[in-house]
Amino acid sequence: MYKTTRGRFTQFAGVLAVVCATFAGHISARAEAPWVPLPGHISAAALNAQRIAPMDNQSVVTLGVTLPLHNQADLDHLLTQLYDPTDPLYGKYLSSVEFANRFCPSMAECAAVWNYLRALGLTITATSTNRTFIEVTGPAATVERAFGVHLFNLRSNDGRYFHAPDADPLVAPQMADKISAIIGLDSSPLWHTNSEQVSPETADALQPWQVGRGPLGGLAPIDITTAYNLNGAKLAGSATKLNGSGQTIGLFELDGYHQTDINGFAQFFNLAPVPTQNVMIDGFAGTAGKNASEVVLDIELAMSIAPGAKKIMVYEAPNSGIGVLDAYNRIAADNIAKQVSTSWGIPENETSIGMIHAEANAFSQMAAQGQTVFAATGDSGAYGDGKHLVVDDPSSQPTVTGVGGTQLFLATDGSHAYKKETAWNHGSVSYGAGGGGVSLFWSKPAYQKGVGFSAADRNTPDISLNADPFSGYSVFFNSAWTIYGGTSCAAPLWVGFTALVNQQRAARGVNPLGFANPALYATAHGSRYSADFHDIADGTTNLYYPTTVGYDNATGWGSFNGANLIPDLAGIPVTQAGAVTITASPSATASMTGVTIAWGTNIPSDSLINYGLSPTSLVSASQDSTPVTSHKFKLTGILAGRIYYYTVTSTANGLSVTSAAKWFASQ
Repeated sequence: MYKTTRGRFTQFAGVLAVVCATFAGHISARAEAPWVPLPGHISAAALNAQRIAPMDNQSVVTLGVTLPLHNQADLDHLLTQLYDPTDPLYGKYLSSVEFANRFCPSMAECAAVWNYLRALGLTITATSTNRTFIEVTGPAATVERAFGVHLFNLRSNDGRYFHAPDADPLVAPQMADKISAIIGLDSSPLWHTNSEQVSPETADALQPWQVGRGPLGGLAPIDITTAYNLNGAKLAGSATKLNGSGQTIGLFELDGYHQTDINGFAQFFNLAPVPTQNVMIDGFAGTAGKNASEVVLDIELAMSIAPGAKKIMVYEAPNSGIGVLDAYNRIAADNIAKQVSTSWGIPENETSIGMIHAEANAFSQMAAQGQTVFAATGDSGAYGDGKHLVVDDPSSQPTVTGVGGTQLFLATDGSHAYKKETAWNHGSVSYGAGGGGVSLFWSKPAYQKGVGFSAADRNTPDISLNADPFSGYSVFFNSAWTIYGGTSCAAPLWVGFTALVNQQRAARGVNPLGFANPALYATAHGSRYSADFHDIADGTTNLYYPTTVGYDNATGWGSFNGANLIPDLAGIPVTQAGAVTITASPSATASMTGVTIAWGTNIPSDSLINYGLSPTSLVSASQDSTPVTSHKFKLTGILAGRIYYYTVTSTANGLSVTSAAKWFASQ
């Protein structure tokens, strides 16, 4: 169910093979030897690039040989059971060892592939823990003989140099069911970030768009939690605020970063820095390169929502097919981070079938182990490659939750409360829009039944969050403040949110949320959709697909209404009809002994006051956890003759509502 490649794409791969076979210098042994071709190894970039020269015979080539999973039908069925609340296996996730024993190649099969590759003259350098990925090296001449190809150096239309084969690789018949792809024969795929920077100069020009309380007018952590209704989110039956305590967050990265940026962000916003653990893949040194800002914003934004997380594991790998697969396999093998974000993607038409399916192995393992994966859908709207209607991988993977982009508007009365969202779209690919559309590779998963532009294929995104640079986030990078937008921002924020969900689930003694889509779609189809999500349905587009009521290919189901959605994803029943609402507007009565704040709610709820001398710096007073519908709260110890600003928050059944900011004059 989860990993079905459509026949028409298989046919497309066959067409590519025919085209490639016309290249000059094709090894004649291909037609004579009883070898089996592995389709889908020639990218569109290789087909359209200029051939410079044959690769030097002695040039060392590093390859990743992928092995298919076993019992794919059984795995698909197990994933259905693990995420069906009515099934006895619901939430009974596998350990990484259990997954490997049930679905990964055996040691004997792995050894057979090792021996085969060694006999071809290749050197084994590494094998993944789950035995689905073997790294080898060898001179180009040896690689050519091993797989019946010629390797050429090419130059793309944008001036980038890479190497690629003239045809799909061949393997011996006895290896046809043991080897599924050879990653690295074509080195053209390059994964891109999905972040959009706004310089200080541009930020000034964007005023009054930037209405946050962070530097340069960007959104600060308090703006994010206020707008998306997280300030009142707390453990059910407790006054303890949800902050991600006990949860480990995982970030997939293809660059390094400077810890001083993370410390500076935390210090400015008075957050305790979440401990970071760097996991280096394939010898990556962790040096901060040209895309270091991606790593920094991922950490800072995840920390903005889950400042109490146990740690953030930053998996850093080289930007190559082998690096990508090794990093995803390592995250799955470690099985420590139960919420994972990736803000790096590649248009589906710029990668290969083999790479797509090799990634899917790792994502299926994560789903079976109860790991949630969020992936940014891209910043080019419906035109993932800038030209064609195409979506990004891995956000289109059926066991990954794709996160699209919106533009967030806040109330301008000083409360910074949520006002509305539209699809992020500034008119062209160049100016950015939230990714979304229809997959070229994947058929429609069961959880998408009845929704989406395509009735037959995987639709993206699944959900969204603010990603527009015009309503962007304050990020501390290279020891300076800047503003970032992009779906790269939305994905780690959803991961931070999931840390709150899993904190709540852990407190209830249940396993983590795991693959989020079954629960997200089931919740969205239910009666609480309007309470749990902000549905964007104003007809705005992501350059092609319009927003509509309910699910759409521009914003998915919309953004989260935090304190409302958490209990539903945590499995906490709402025993009273409807969400808590404020029915009597807050009012303040001042006297010489203090100020009394009064308001009413539709159902019994507890109360919290946030107050301060500035609408941008409110602090919380003591919480009253006695559920009532008529609330009175007395503030004492305030300064005489001053103007105070305040909001009230009421919580019931795990759901919260916060009022707009008001003010009073003390006596």
